Amino acid sequence: MTPLAKIVLGLVSAFWLFPAQMSVAQTLAPVRFGVDAYTTGSQIWIAKEKGFFEKEGIDAQITTFATGVEAIDALLIGRADMAVGLDFPIVSRMQGGKLTVLAGIFHSMPGFHKLVVANDIKQAKDLAGKKIGIATGTAQHLITIKYLEENGIPEDKVEIVGFTSLMEIVASLRSGRIDAAFVWADGTQRTIDGGKHYVLTDDAAAKRSSSAYIVAQTDFTQKHPELTVATLRALDAASQFIAQNKDEAAGLIAKNTRAPRETMRDLLNYNEFALALTDYERSGFNEVADFLARTKSRSVSFDKGVNPEFLEKAAPGLVKLGN
Repeated sequence: MTPLAKIVLGLVSAFWLFPAQMSVAQTLAPVRFGVDAYTTGSQIWIAKEKGFFEKEGIDAQITTFATGVEAIDALLIGRADMAVGLDFPIVSRMQGGKLTVLAGIFHSMPGFHKLVVANDIKQAKDLAGKKIGIATGTAQHLITIKYLEENGIPEDKVEIVGFTSLMEIVASLRSGRIDAAFVWADGTQRTIDGGKHYVLTDDAAAKRSSSAYIVAQTDFTQKHPELTVATLRALDAASQFIAQNKDEAAGLIAKNTRAPRETMRDLLNYNEFALALTDYERSGFNEVADFLARTKSRSVSFDKGVNPEFLEKAAPGLVKLGN
């Protein structure tokens, strides 16, 4: 074949391939995700970076929020189609049927949250009369309440101070505005730097099972059931990638969240990333539901808030719910 013929053949091939490639790109369906700036969006970032979403025909449009609470609230006002958050903020927003839990997406191992206290606090009972910071409406909020309960400290014996972000809690600890708080990620080191605070214990002392969920607008799942299933398949692939490639995963997640890579790598050790709907997830859900029923007169149930049919279609072996 002459050089000229090769060039002509190449141009012809490109002409036919280019429209085909454009056609594939145009078939990608947009799905808007809400995540926080730490680990809740880990599988979403990995699915995007490694092409798992694209393989499933999904154009992942990801928005990062300060907390998982804000990401869940974005669902309620139509700024996202799906979001990842811990059980407490999700369950507390389930009323009205606007949200549907699709699957557990990871659960935190004990030790993720650290109870940082002023140096004059030596044991749990010393918290009486002190100011304790909470990230209002988050899993940290419930962990704090559970810790007080486990140690026999009535809520009216402490002053609970609400915040909207980790950095606000850190700043308030360092300034002396509050005396104690459960903190996490790089907030732990920031609060103990300077020698005025130390880590008294961690969230294992609160004795609760905490999970994170992938949750969607109910309306989205009804209009796009196949796309919902495809999303779960992509997230399942991402979960398996993280389990087998934590170092690479930490780098990819850190790149997108702008968190220090070393911090992200450490955080991956405190979370078990895997899609699941088992009695573990149901137990954690019901624990939050019971708390809300006692404290806020809200009634929500696992059976009404969770729809396992999408995960059953995406990965049947991951749904293991007893009667």
